[in-house]
Amino acid sequence: MQKEWPLQIKYVQLRDAGLYECQVSTHPPTSIFVKLDVVEAKAEIFGPSEKYLKPGSMLRLTCRVVQSNEPPLYIFWYHNNRMINYDAHRGVNVSTEADNRYSELVISHTNTLNSGNYSCVSNNAVAASTLVHILNGENPAAMQHGDHGNAVLVASHIHLPLAIVTYQVINFVLNMH
Repeated sequence: MQKEWPLQIKYVQLRDAGLYECQVSTHPPTSIFVKLDVVEAKAEIFGPSEKYLKPGSMLRLTCRVVQSNEPPLYIFWYHNNRMINYDAHRGVNVSTEADNRYSELVISHTNTLNSGNYSCVSNNAVAASTLVHILNGENPAAMQHGDHGNAVLVASHIHLPLAIVTYQVINFVLNMH
């Protein structure tokens, strides 16, 4: 007569990954080992984490949800923490495939107000973000490197004012030498 002793883990988390042992109390003990891999579902936005565009150009962002056991119920797009899926009157067009694993955001004619952080958020995955700069006559290369090309500015979308100050300090120090 075979018996089963199931192990059920509710609300699985990354820390639940590892080797599990089922041991039967016989003499000698009998064990079966099972390795549990926990994979975290996440959203991905195609392309670089920062995008530079000229005013009037088209912005196209494509997001997909990967490593998910089931399709998400929704994918929402946010611009600077404001949901924009239904902002057609502002020139925002969002299309999402029926299974909610792919979504595309298109703004046909951008302007400087479209600059900022864009996030792709689903109900069952870690969100993804990208930073969009709509440059009004500015040179994106000048924003990334110091005059000597040996200082690279790394900026997070959360700390942009600090990054601009850091860039100015780096340029000041480089120009002193």
